[in-house]
Amino acid sequence: MSKMLFVVPSLARAGAETQLVELINGLSGSDFKKHLFAFEKNLDLLPRVDGQNVAFHHNLRRSKYDLSASGAIARLIDSAAIDVVHCSLQIALLMGWLGLMRARRQPRLILALHTTLNRNRKAEWFDRAVYQWLMRRCTLVICVCEAQQTHWHKKFPFLRNRTRVIYNGVDTRYYEPRGFVNAATELRRGLGIPYGAVVFCHVAAFRPEKGHCILVEAFAHLLREDAAAYLLFAGDGVLRAEIEQQVEQLGIAANVRFLGSVADVRPLLAASECAVIPSTAETFSMAMLEAMAMELPVVATDVGGTCEAVLNGRTGLLIPPKDTQALTRALREMLLAADARQSMGAAARRLVEHRFTRDAMVRKTQALLESVV
Repeated sequence: MSKMLFVVPSLARAGAETQLVELINGLSGSDFKKHLFAFEKNLDLLPRVDGQNVAFHHNLRRSKYDLSASGAIARLIDSAAIDVVHCSLQIALLMGWLGLMRARRQPRLILALHTTLNRNRKAEWFDRAVYQWLMRRCTLVICVCEAQQTHWHKKFPFLRNRTRVIYNGVDTRYYEPRGFVNAATELRRGLGIPYGAVVFCHVAAFRPEKGHCILVEAFAHLLREDAAAYLLFAGDGVLRAEIEQQVEQLGIAANVRFLGSVADVRPLLAASECAVIPSTAETFSMAMLEAMAMELPVVATDVGGTCEAVLNGRTGLLIPPKDTQALTRALREMLLAADARQSMGAAARRLVEHRFTRDAMVRKTQALLESVV
C-alpha cells in the first residue's frame, strides 16, 4: 500500500480545495494510505472529508510568514513513511518542499496547479523568483485544463516534459437537478422571487478577479429594459460590502439577493435559470462544472480553460472579459430565449457526464500516482 500526503493551505469552500476533497475521498483506500495536511484556519470542507479513510492533520501557522508547519510535514513524512507528497496550490508546494528538505525520507513531489494568470505583479514575481525553482524539484505537475498547460509551458518551458492534464470533475450523481425541484421552489418563495421570473446566479468568493462589479453593472442595464429578472450571489469575502453598496447606488436592490456562504449550492442552482461567471482570471472553474451538471447554461468570460467546457451557443455563451455591454447582451439573450436555455442546459450536463466527472478525475489521478510510486 502506497502512502500519500496531500498538502493544501486550507479547506475553505473554494474550487481547488473542493477538487482536492473530491479526489482524496475517491482514491482507493485499499491501494493508498491517505493523509491530508492543512495549515490555514478555514476548515469549512472538513465535514466532507472521509474521516474513516483519510487521516487529517492540522498545524495552524501563526502568521503569513510562519513556515513552522514544514517541520510537522517533515515529521509526518518520516513517521508515516510517505511515498508521494501531493501539493495543491503554490504556497502548499513551498510548505511541502521545505518539509522534504527537513525529512530523512525523500518521497516524490507532485504539484497540482490551479492558477493561470496571476492576480497581481507580486504573485507573478513569486512564480518567477521562487516557485519555478520548486517546480523543478517536482516529479510531475498536474494541470486542470489544456489552456492552463499551454500557458505554463510558454511561461516555463522546462515544464513541457513533466506536466499532465487531468480535468477537474464533479459527481454527477450528487449534482442531480431532478432531486431539487421542491427545494428550489421553497428557496425562490423564501427569497420573494415571483413565479415566472428568470433567475441568474453567481457562485464565487467576493474577490476582484471574480467580476462581481461588472456583473452588477450589466444586470442594472438589463433591468432598465423592464426585465423580470433576479440575481443571486452566493459567497462571501472582502468585497461583499462594496458590491452591496454598488447594488444600492444603482437602485436594483429589489432584484438582487446576497445569500452569503452556502454550504450546499444545489438548491440555489436548481432555483436558477442561468449561471454567470464574469471572472477576469479563471482556470477551470468548479462552480462552472457544478452549474453545468445541474443543467444550467453558463454565461462566462472567455478566460483560462472556460471555452473547453462552455461551448459558445451549445452549453452557454462566451463573452470577452471586462466587457459590460457584451455581458448585458448575453444576459438579455438568456432572459428571452427559454427554449435555448433549456437545450443548452441539457447539453451542458451531457458534456459534464462525458468529459468532466469526478470518477474520471479520480481514475486518472490514481493511475498517475501509481506510476509515480
